[in-house]
Amino acid sequence: MKKNKFLYKKLGPLLGKFFDKLFFTDFSKRASNYYHLYDQNDYSFNKNEYCFIHVPRTGGWSFRNYYEEYKLPFFVNKKNGHHNPISLLCPPGEYKYVTIIRDPVDRVRSHYQMFLEAKNLSASRGLINFLRYSSEVKNLYCQYFSGLIGEKVDGRIFDIALRNLKNFYDILIFENYDDDAKNFFQKFNVINFEKKFHANKSSDFKLEKNLEEAIKLYNYWDIKLYEEVLSLKNKII
Repeated sequence: MKKNKFLYKKLGPLLGKFFDKLFFTDFSKRASNYYHLYDQNDYSFNKNEYCFIHVPRTGGWSFRNYYEEYKLPFFVNKKNGHHNPISLLCPPGEYKYVTIIRDPVDRVRSHYQMFLEAKNLSASRGLINFLRYSSEVKNLYCQYFSGLIGEKVDGRIFDIALRNLKNFYDILIFENYDDDAKNFFQKFNVINFEKKFHANKSSDFKLEKNLEEAIKLYNYWDIKLYEEVLSLKNKII
C-alpha cells in the first residue's frame, strides 16, 4: 500500500513532468488525479446525501468550505477529492446532485490564468496551445454533467448532460453566487449566510477579442449547455 502511495503521489507526477516536457503531454496531471481520486465516475453515495459536482474554476472551494463548516450531509470520497463528474452508478433524479455553473468563456479564462500563475508548461506557450492540449478547457461541463469524463463531446453527450442537469437537486449560477448560495443554505436552516466568495480566486485579466473567440470555438457545447441552464433557471423564477 505504501509503495503504491509513493508511486502515484510522488513518483507518478515526477515522471509525468519529464514526459510532459519531452512529448508535451499531461501525464503528470493524470497521475496526480489518479492519486487524489479526481475525475472519477464510478463512486457511490447514499440517497440521503448530497453530492456537489465541483467543476474547476466555478467557486466551488467557497461553497464546499461552507457546507463542511456547517456539517451538512454532503458526500466526500475517502481522499477528500474535489473535482469529479457525476457517477454513472448514481444517476441524477435518483440521487441528489448540486453544482455551480459559470459562463464557459470566463471559466476557461480563469483556468488558463491559474495555470499561467503556476508556470504550467501547457499554458506557457499561449492560450491556443493550452486549448489544444488541456482536456479541462474543452467542453468540461458536458463531460462532468454527463459522467463521460475524458470523452470527446458531441451532440449525444450534450443531450445526456442536459438531461442530467434537469434532474439536479439545485444549480447555482456563479454570476449570482451570493444570492443563490444564500437561498440554497436556507434550505438547511442556515440563516446567517455570510459572503465568503471567493476562496481560491485569481486576479482577473482580460483577453483579446480573438482569444475569446478561440475559447468559444473549443467550447461550443459548453456554451450551449450554459445558455440552456440559464433559460431553465429563468423559467423557474
